[in-house]
Amino acid sequence: MPSPKRFPSMPIAAAIVVFAGASPAYAQKLIFSPTTTAITVGHAAHSSLPKYMKCWEKEGIDVDVVGIQGATAGMQQIAAKNVTFANLGPEVLMMARAKGAKVKSVYTYSRSTIYRAVALKSSGITKTEDLRGKTMGAIAMSTGAVPYGRQMLQAAKIDPDKDVKWLAIGEGAQAMLALKRGDADAWFAWDTAVAQLQAAGADLVQFNPPYFDDLIGNVIVVHEDFLAANKATVAKALRCIAQSTIYGLTNPEKTIRVHWQQYPATKPEGDEKIAMEKALLVFESRFSGYSTPKGVKWGENLESQWRGVAKLMQAENLLPADFDVTASYTNELIDEINKFDAAAVVAAAKADK
Repeated sequence: MPSPKRFPSMPIAAAIVVFAGASPAYAQKLIFSPTTTAITVGHAAHSSLPKYMKCWEKEGIDVDVVGIQGATAGMQQIAAKNVTFANLGPEVLMMARAKGAKVKSVYTYSRSTIYRAVALKSSGITKTEDLRGKTMGAIAMSTGAVPYGRQMLQAAKIDPDKDVKWLAIGEGAQAMLALKRGDADAWFAWDTAVAQLQAAGADLVQFNPPYFDDLIGNVIVVHEDFLAANKATVAKALRCIAQSTIYGLTNPEKTIRVHWQQYPATKPEGDEKIAMEKALLVFESRFSGYSTPKGVKWGENLESQWRGVAKLMQAENLLPADFDVTASYTNELIDEINKFDAAAVVAAAKADK
């Protein structure tokens, strides 16, 4: 398979629309920013599906999806009030809050971490301890996978500043070439990027920190000022994310075809059946973490999970000991977000061929 294709991404400066300057058909223009410019089928629930289902339109809101490269960059855009929503890891959010940023999670999206540490099987690397003295590759140094990798290394008593080197190697074919040439020995990325490499034929080994199962994945973040003035709007936008997630979990193949229609460059080239098999690999890598545990509402932030992540970060001196974890998130909109008929969404998804 050729290298994963990218779709054109609008420059942020061109894409951002001042909230008050919306078209007259809507109350305001909103910007939802995945923190990647490669919006794969794994990102369908906050890109192609809400538009296909016309959910945002029915809610009376106008949402543009604009990818931003890296969680740090996404957080900066939220803090600067340039975008309305961004989805990123809780680690990046808490570090920003610790520095005074007025940002908050309003929706826990992925219930398991999206970050991955991988190496070529041929490298002989099988565990974190094998990385001492090696070169760590990352898609970009601004991504949330870098703090994840630094924590992993420190947990294995490897100094991420002295005992290893770091190198931005991109993703897709560029990352694969860097790994094959030995420019980087390991790659810290996110699930969909790793799945794309595997779909392209890469034989990878994944190694996890001992606390891997305790980590939250993505959360959806807004600026506190926007939230305070636009609670109903935020709830509407996220209600569509919840419904789209249910649709995607119910009908993966239709979801993938919908995404291909809206983002043609994400469709693998070649035989349709093989393309679907590869796309399902990428899809499952992200959507498998979206299901909510029994008794947990869509988007609900669980204090135990947040405290678990914060504890790990504090152990690595990435957060102050007195950091107020509960100030990082709010569940004030969760009941409103969940005001929809989930069974009806499932039925509609099953019937949509």
